[in-house]
Amino acid sequence: MQIIYFLVALFSTILGSSAGLGGGIIIKPVLDSLGDYALPTINLLSSSTIFIMSIVTVFYQLKKKDKINPKNTIVVATGSVVGGIIGQKLMSFILSKDINIGLINNIQSIIIIILLISVFLYMRNKDNIKSYKINNILAIGLLGLFLGAISAFLGIGGGPINVAAFTILFSMTANEAARNSILVIFFSQGSKIISIAVTTGFSSYNLDMLPYMLVGGVLGGIIGYKINKAVSEKSIIKIFNSVTLSIILLNLYNIFK
Repeated sequence: MQIIYFLVALFSTILGSSAGLGGGIIIKPVLDSLGDYALPTINLLSSSTIFIMSIVTVFYQLKKKDKINPKNTIVVATGSVVGGIIGQKLMSFILSKDINIGLINNIQSIIIIILLISVFLYMRNKDNIKSYKINNILAIGLLGLFLGAISAFLGIGGGPINVAAFTILFSMTANEAARNSILVIFFSQGSKIISIAVTTGFSSYNLDMLPYMLVGGVLGGIIGYKINKAVSEKSIIKIFNSVTLSIILLNLYNIFK
């Protein structure tokens, strides 16, 4: 079983780091389909893996002095820290109630499907859709809060949503949006994990597979970063759209299985 979880983390974070998808958007439904763990554990395994991937990717970004928009990214990242805490607390509140876990999981899958269909349609037609360059600090901060909250609540990292938001609202290229998306994932998932650590702790989670997934996340972050730097804008968009469509189908399978 260890090799399966390692490979899930590795391939998810390779795709996530290269195209800005984050990896959690892939890990979450794959672990749901495997059915080995409860929803809270799946969310934490996913968040921890993409967090370690984001650390590696951000390290390379800083080392290579990659192009980012400092003002916008810092404000979005700050908002995503707050959003990550809010999203985690919302999930903890829901799980504390007597609600069927299967129902919660299906609701998460439906939300992910709706978001991904919207993102997929946008990325397919983005050349025909007007983009903007938002400069209002409050609006940028609220965007970060939303992105952080939705990603932490769903346990997905929010990569595709981040990329679409950056290309629409800040007129970034797909490569730039992918790199900035990883920064937001770093802050939102980091704040979520810290929130768990200082509130409930990790004793109630089954984290036997976490070491294997973290190794996969580190390797995936390194490989994915190199792919992002090596391939063209067109290739990034193709990877992004292909993976997004596959994730939509996997979430549909999880609902009806």
